[in-house]
This record gives sequence, C-alpha cells and structure tokens, in this order.
Amino acid sequence: MKEKIRLQKFLSQKGLFSRREVENMIRQKRLTINGKLATLGDRVIQGDQIFLDGVYLDIPKKIKRVVIAFFKPSGVECTWEKNSEEKTLADFDFRQRVFNIGRLDKDSHGLLLLTNDGELANQLMHPKYKKEKEYLVVTNKDFDESFIKKLSEGIEISPKKITQKCFVEKVESKIFHIILKEGKNRQIRRMCEKLNYRVMDLLRIRMGKIYLGDLKEGKFRFLSEIEVKSLQKY
Repeated sequence: MKEKIRLQKFLSQKGLFSRREVENMIRQKRLTINGKLATLGDRVIQGDQIFLDGVYLDIPKKIKRVVIAFFKPSGVECTWEKNSEEKTLADFDFRQRVFNIGRLDKDSHGLLLLTNDGELANQLMHPKYKKEKEYLVVTNKDFDESFIKKLSEGIEISPKKITQKCFVEKVESKIFHIILKEGKNRQIRRMCEKLNYRVMDLLRIRMGKIYLGDLKEGKFRFLSEIEVKSLQKY
C-alpha cells in the first residue's frame, strides 16, 4: 500500500491546483476528506473521497505533464479570476488546466511558464533552488557605470531587505540586462527607484534554460520533454 501524502502535495501532483491554492481552500473550509473537514496536516491516498464545495473531485490516477512557455503581454494580471475591468490569465485559452510558475507584475511582459505539475512549479519557485531569471530593462534616463555597479552589488529596497548580488550588464545608455536568482515583489523596479530611476519597460527573456526566443506576444508553446528536464536539472 502506498504511503499517504499531504493533501496539498497530492492535489498539486494531480495537476488540479497549486499547493498554495489548496492551502487557501483548506483555510476557507472548502475541502472535505471522507466526510470530514480537511486540515492543513491531513494526508491522503488515491481513492480517498475528496470534495470541494460539496462537489466530488474526480482525481485521475495519472496525468500527462505539460509545461507551457507564454509571452505575457503587459497589462495582464497573473491571476486566474475573470475580471471585467482588466485582463488576466483566465482570458487566454491554454487548452487545459494549468497554473503559473511565479509571476510577472501587471506592467511587465515576457516569458511566463505555466504547468499542470504542482511539484515542478514548487521546485522552480522555491528560493533555495536559485533558478535564474533574465530581464531586459529600459530606464527613463541615461545611467553610468556606478548605477550598474550598485545594482549588481545589491540594493536595500526596504528596511533589512537587501537584494542579492547579481549580474548586470549595460546594453545601451538607457537599457541593461539583469539576471536574478531571487524574486522579490517588483524587485527590479524597486531597485531602480532606490537609485532615482524609473523603469519604462521590463521584459523577461529567460527562465532557467528556457528563452522567450521568437515567441509572439500573447502566444504560447508547449515545451518538449527535453526542455522540461533541463528546467529540473538547472
């Protein structure tokens, strides 16, 4: 008999929800297991009767893992809720249930990875794995080498929060490349603001070994198994 695993991990492995989504559902008392209200520490196994909002979850024994490279346009929120006032990920048809690996803020655009594999998403998002993310950034005015040096050495973006050292390279007078291994909220914008610069455009061009390439804005493609494995090894 297989060992039981935590409900959050079980449902994310099945491609139904991310771990965070499951945790939120548990806190909101929306999930039951075999007739009992689910708690954060509950463990389950295939065959347990799991209900969401009173509706039985038909959980597949196996799922085919998919990972999608998506060129997120600026102005799109990284949420899955339909919103009549602004565009979200829910407005795009990715052909199956997926969730985003990390985020890009509304005003930024570029590469966003989506998957139905909760464990892969957890691995790529967790800070301890230090997955590289590369960006092309346009500022509101010319900068000099001291600006590049300060960015690369780390910036105190809030009290006791200093960004890690990173690779930064000047491209043109107002454009630079930056490679991060962390992902604080609106990090690059906040770093620039601390040096009295404003980000005019922020494009993510790489996550791990996956590049945006010639993908068109608003379009997506499925990664090959070789590409997916490169993400896991990276």
